[in-house]
Amino acid sequence: MTRNLCAYTALAVCLAAPLAAADVRGEVTDPSGAVVQGALVRLLDGDRTVRQTRSGSRGEFVLATPEGAPRSGAWRLAAEANGFEPVTQNVEKDSPNVRLVLALAPYRASVEVRSVTPMNQAEIDMSGLRESPARDLGEALAALDGVTRIRKAGIANDVVVRGLQQNNINVLIDGARIYGACPAHMDPPAQHVDFAEVDRVEVNKGAFDVTNQGSLGAVVNIVTKSPGLGFQVRPSLSLGSFGYYNPSLTVSYGNPRFRVLGGYSYRTSRAYTDGSGRRFTDYAAYSAAGRDRHAFDLHTGWMQLEFKLTDRQQLSLNYTRQQAGMILYPYLSMDGDADNADRGGFKYSATGLGSTVRNVRVEGYFTQVKHFMSDSQRVSAMGGAWMMASDASTRTMGGRVETDLGRNLTAGVESYQREWNLTGYMKMNGMMMVNPSIPDVATTSVGAYATWQRQLTERLRVEAGARFDHAAMRVQNQTASTNLYAQFHGTRRTSNDDNYASGNARLAWTLPGSSELFAGFGTTGRLPDAQERYISRGMGTGAMVGDPSLPITRNREWSAGWSLHRDRFTLRPLFFYSFLDNYILVNKQMALMSGGMMMATNARSFTNIDARFYGGELSYHTKLTDKLSLDGGGSYTRGIADLRPAANVNSRNLPEMPPLRGWSALRYTHRWAFAEINTTASNRQSLVSSDLGEVPTAGYALLGLKLGFTVRRVSASFSLDNLLNRFYYENLSYYRDPFSAGVKVPEPGRNAFAQIRYSF
Repeated sequence: MTRNLCAYTALAVCLAAPLAAADVRGEVTDPSGAVVQGALVRLLDGDRTVRQTRSGSRGEFVLATPEGAPRSGAWRLAAEANGFEPVTQNVEKDSPNVRLVLALAPYRASVEVRSVTPMNQAEIDMSGLRESPARDLGEALAALDGVTRIRKAGIANDVVVRGLQQNNINVLIDGARIYGACPAHMDPPAQHVDFAEVDRVEVNKGAFDVTNQGSLGAVVNIVTKSPGLGFQVRPSLSLGSFGYYNPSLTVSYGNPRFRVLGGYSYRTSRAYTDGSGRRFTDYAAYSAAGRDRHAFDLHTGWMQLEFKLTDRQQLSLNYTRQQAGMILYPYLSMDGDADNADRGGFKYSATGLGSTVRNVRVEGYFTQVKHFMSDSQRVSAMGGAWMMASDASTRTMGGRVETDLGRNLTAGVESYQREWNLTGYMKMNGMMMVNPSIPDVATTSVGAYATWQRQLTERLRVEAGARFDHAAMRVQNQTASTNLYAQFHGTRRTSNDDNYASGNARLAWTLPGSSELFAGFGTTGRLPDAQERYISRGMGTGAMVGDPSLPITRNREWSAGWSLHRDRFTLRPLFFYSFLDNYILVNKQMALMSGGMMMATNARSFTNIDARFYGGELSYHTKLTDKLSLDGGGSYTRGIADLRPAANVNSRNLPEMPPLRGWSALRYTHRWAFAEINTTASNRQSLVSSDLGEVPTAGYALLGLKLGFTVRRVSASFSLDNLLNRFYYENLSYYRDPFSAGVKVPEPGRNAFAQIRYSF
């Protein structure tokens, strides 16, 4: 794969034609000269956006000019970024380099969620998220409409987008894939990045991403910070209820040719208490010592190097190491004794190569997670020694080569290989039973893609994308038993090959009065993972078995919406309808043949059904006065399954669907401070799946307060969540499969959070 990437890069550079002179180049900085990464830069014709892009890690941007545009005169550029005042600037067309300076905004009026591609992409920056008492990104991202979380513990929350989760969405860190090793998702991808690393999070909802394999329902890309110019030190301290303690430090240095950034963070907390005053460890079968343990301890360190090789070539290197000690998971029957994650990579870019191959980007990465879990903190353990345990590991190596061809077309190749291995242990009557549950399965995927965009008329813009993927899965452990596959699914298959295509088309129509209609259709798919096809574990009532014959899942989605912008008011409703073919669902699978006296007669397995998802999201912002603003939003998703009695799918309600939810926030903003009162409400969820033992979840309403200020180089915020100390559950609060631990995890009661940051 590495040889192919290098050859592809060399070919792209060799085909480059003479330099094109019409591009608009420049950089985005703040008043101190520090670069602003990820700023949205637009090339305007009147009030209409002709081209748009985002500034890179050094604040740089390149905008291809419209075809046939005269070379003389001036361009009108606009730039905006979270935490800064937007700027509009006229520049001469022959200017060799443009500098756009963004002034710091007054303390943010709200947690800003701004549409990037109006149809399906949203972005949120960390300054808003860190006003909340969230302990990790999975919890914090629930601030986005259409995004919820699965609560397993005090940390390690799973991201859910429009009812789709885990394997049905991609969660990336700087475009790199990192997978959890635990089959029960104790260690979701978003856990393996620290708040202090993150610059912003981009969420692309729906079946509209062709640049990453497997984005069935969404892609969540976590973008980390890049070093700026000069010497900068940024210490931060966060404190919260239940003994939460999170110090962090980031140090960076940069000159025009070289930049470096390093950081460290530590997070720890006791088990939180709910609105009734009980610890979450009181709901599961913990031993006395287990109930009193810290809920989690995590150490994270990271480093990034950037080199400006020439005026048009850049290279960056990065590495992050996270080490977690004991993490308690009352949601499950075991806890995480240790979870260590590594991720490293490089990025190379060459810009302004020519009129045919304009820009080239090459990326490579390596990630791995090693995870050990056991029941050592539960009453099932004897004398503190575990009775059952699992040792899991996964590693991924991948990369991509991407080129901009002409002014409107981007083409690329993405490839990765993932290896996943899980060994289970059980002590019974003085004997140790060892089971290779996920028998060292390798998944290799290669995909080619292209995206295209064009301004067809003054008001009509079109975007489209296409992709083709080939994937191969192989069981590499030659001693792995295939008996359970044969017993429950009538096959001893240990390899699969899959091919499928994806594509989308989107239209945006600009209306008079600063509003826009948008609509699109997308189709994509995702591979069954190694657990869904090849897990083989246990006997009796605890058996789990994959189905090696599972085909890929496909999503065909229609989406439409309207975006209205006025001087003091913004409104954005959006609706979607998805048809999912061969959607993978957990089921209770009956044995096809007898496996002997000790073998299971039924097992937790996976089956395919056809399903439908539909729903919508609404967000609004209104500026009541110069200092007072009101923000809010809401979302709803409905999931319907086609019945399949032969596989014990007898409920039309898809499991783990979030209910109707809404929020609003009234905020008063001074030049350097703010105060906010906010409320969140969730409807009762009675559309539950009886197949997986779901029960209705009551609705709830919460009240919260926030305060904050920024004075010179010091920023501080304080929040009080669940002000009335309500006892409540979220709908995604307990393990649904047929062999669940049976524990519902309530949400925290009244809790305070404070953070102070300094920059020099």
